[in-house]
Amino acid sequence: MNHYSILKGLGCVAEEIRLMGAHNKISEDPNDPLIRKASTTGHRMVLGPGEPALSEWAEAKLSLPDEKAMMEYRVKRIRSELEKADLAGMLLFDPMNQMYATYSPNMQLWITHNPSRYVFLATDGPLIQFDYPNCEFLSAHNHLVDEVRPATTFFYFVAGDRVEEQAQKFALEIADLIKTHGGGNRRLAVDVTTIAGNQALQQAGLDLVEGTQIMESARMIKSHDEITAMRCSVETTRVACQKTFEAMESGITENQLWAVMWSEMLSRHGEWMECRLLSAGERTNPWFQESSSNIINEGDLVAFDTDFVGPYSMMTDISRTWICGGAKPNKQQNEVHSLAVEQMHKNMELLTPGTTFYELTHNSWTPPVEDYRHYSCLFHGVGQCDEYPDIVFPEAWEESGYDGVLMPGMVLTVEAYVGSRSGGQGVKLEDQVLITENGYENLSAWTLDLEKFERL
Repeated sequence: MNHYSILKGLGCVAEEIRLMGAHNKISEDPNDPLIRKASTTGHRMVLGPGEPALSEWAEAKLSLPDEKAMMEYRVKRIRSELEKADLAGMLLFDPMNQMYATYSPNMQLWITHNPSRYVFLATDGPLIQFDYPNCEFLSAHNHLVDEVRPATTFFYFVAGDRVEEQAQKFALEIADLIKTHGGGNRRLAVDVTTIAGNQALQQAGLDLVEGTQIMESARMIKSHDEITAMRCSVETTRVACQKTFEAMESGITENQLWAVMWSEMLSRHGEWMECRLLSAGERTNPWFQESSSNIINEGDLVAFDTDFVGPYSMMTDISRTWICGGAKPNKQQNEVHSLAVEQMHKNMELLTPGTTFYELTHNSWTPPVEDYRHYSCLFHGVGQCDEYPDIVFPEAWEESGYDGVLMPGMVLTVEAYVGSRSGGQGVKLEDQVLITENGYENLSAWTLDLEKFERL
């Protein structure tokens, strides 16, 4: 696929990207050829996934998403939720929420614990990216970002003993935006920030509203282009899993095998994996033992969970368990595997539009909880990462369950972990499923077998 085709997948050609309004967003000289290239044809979101991903997707007969349409859909979804809640605007610190609103990544993992960028979106007004110093060009590819301003940071690492002063400066700038674009409405949704940030915003006269619910509701229903992007991410994950399956051998460590998965995913324009959940042998029971220097032996079960934020920043969250080497599974391994497969097959059939979360919880099948360890939930939503809803076990319903309804365009994963409480190895399985108008589609339709990994 040539460069024009890649840009066409973004919904614009190079000339259109060049004219997207970078002059209004870049504080450095926008005519500087290095800045110009970094903000347009050199931008990694414009360059796109590249090879080998594009050839692999073409072979799988996948289309590329219209990323321009995807950006527009997402901003409309957020604004629709803001209007429903009678809010003047939204302030986003969570990097995943910022990515949803602006499609402009910047040091995503570092920003999770160093809040050096944030986004303001008016319900009826501008979309403004407040960014880390000298990073204004990173949003120039998005025609919906009206302005980029330097972020005022107010966490201790950067602000030191001037946290309150910097927080007040930040809050006054946001309050001025609300005054200008809120039409007298002072209600502002905020997803996550520090105590100093919240207090300063309130002292500036703003009424704060929990913003996580707004964003989870907006992100819940995926557009056609988001599903198209997710299919590409899923195929990238399949290829990476295949490479990992082929690399699995006796004598390799869990870390070495996990590194194969990371390498294959990153080489296909993936972002990161949220966890390091790969374990082998006795370390598969209980679950949640992280990848380690443990050596994988012939006949060990090897279980993993990808939690992969992939191309286009769309997550593929699947799990498989395989047996290492040419050994045949023993009786105990076959028993827990059969139970996990049964749980997957039975529970996936429940995923139809109109089904309530209560019904998912109480109609799901699992091996007896008194005899077997299980995963932390039965199903959960997925989009850019793990998302709403989280479907709990019946035993947890009274304490933490909540109701809702499955709708077309939602994507959920079906979870299964089975490990005997009396000992032995465990099995982790998970598939990613799209809710359709008439039922469901398994996006990760691959074998669940211990001894092979193939498309169904």
